[in-house]
Amino acid sequence: MVDWEALEAAGIADARDRAGLVEYLDGLGFTAEDMADAERQGRLFGLAGDAVGRSGPPIHTLRTAAEALGIPLVEVERAWTMLGLSVADPDTAVLSQADVDGLATWAEMRSFLGEPVDGFLRVLGATMARLAEAESSMIRLTEPNVWLGHTQSELRTARAWRSVAAYIPRIGAMIDAVHRQHQVSHRTFLEGLAGGASASIVCGVGFADLTGFTALTQVLTAAELANLLTEFGGSVADVVHADGGRVVKFIGDAVMWVSSTPQLLAKAAADLVDHPKAQAAGLQVRAGLAYGEVLAINGDYFGTPVNLAARLVDAAAPNQILASTGLCGGLSEWQTIVQEPLTLKGFDEPVAAYELRRSAHR
Repeated sequence: MVDWEALEAAGIADARDRAGLVEYLDGLGFTAEDMADAERQGRLFGLAGDAVGRSGPPIHTLRTAAEALGIPLVEVERAWTMLGLSVADPDTAVLSQADVDGLATWAEMRSFLGEPVDGFLRVLGATMARLAEAESSMIRLTEPNVWLGHTQSELRTARAWRSVAAYIPRIGAMIDAVHRQHQVSHRTFLEGLAGGASASIVCGVGFADLTGFTALTQVLTAAELANLLTEFGGSVADVVHADGGRVVKFIGDAVMWVSSTPQLLAKAAADLVDHPKAQAAGLQVRAGLAYGEVLAINGDYFGTPVNLAARLVDAAAPNQILASTGLCGGLSEWQTIVQEPLTLKGFDEPVAAYELRRSAHR
């Protein structure tokens, strides 16, 4: 039985007028205190889903987490900030036991592996933030009932959010499984490259982007553009992975990837430029390629080959692949057509480049 007087005394405004929502939450086992806490945050309608999505009840503050971990509060605050998270003050209870256990893993890794762990923490935070954005976009496009402004009904939104939030723990398990697979894959990739126990490796770097995309933004709806980018992004990842490479990142309508050999890098670029889905959508792909020593840090790659490949894609014409001199030396089975020296941003001298084409007998 719902104790309406207790709810109203706890601060639930117009509890009887919101009977459907309150009875739904009561049926799920939420107490008057639970509901009052959610009401104070303006999220009584979100309580059912929020409870499923959280990693546990917020029983720790940053201060008590620091005490439990045996490290200074300032270090815990810095770690939380590096994760891209914020807390109003160190004495507000917002951390679950799982959060504290996660911070314990960071503290142990840092004592064992040193300062690079802080860079990893920033990457983790940025990755999880992007994942959350992707989840929100997916939900917004497919389940509008999770938005109160759409339903104008707290009960409908509560039910919809509860149903969607049920996937959050399962996504966590999926992330763990996929992370393990990528860890094995990346170790295998790195072990096939030249380079020792340092951040320096030797590999091919490619950039590809779409031409004609800006024009399409003028004629396609937001949903159509989203579908186009999603489909093309999936196709790009499929091509790069099939050709032995690794996608580093997407930047708008462009992609950066790395490959272990010049041959694999060139094949991935040609397969992207010739991709039938892009052609069917009226898009043209161009690519810039380079090969050499780069720094692999925090999930990204840096160095002259990266800069060169990025500038070459900007200089390429639609359906053209421009490659650096350092790459072409390892591509005897490809047609390499010398270009006029290119004046590229960030390079003091004109840069030699070659147009790359598949040989006729390939």
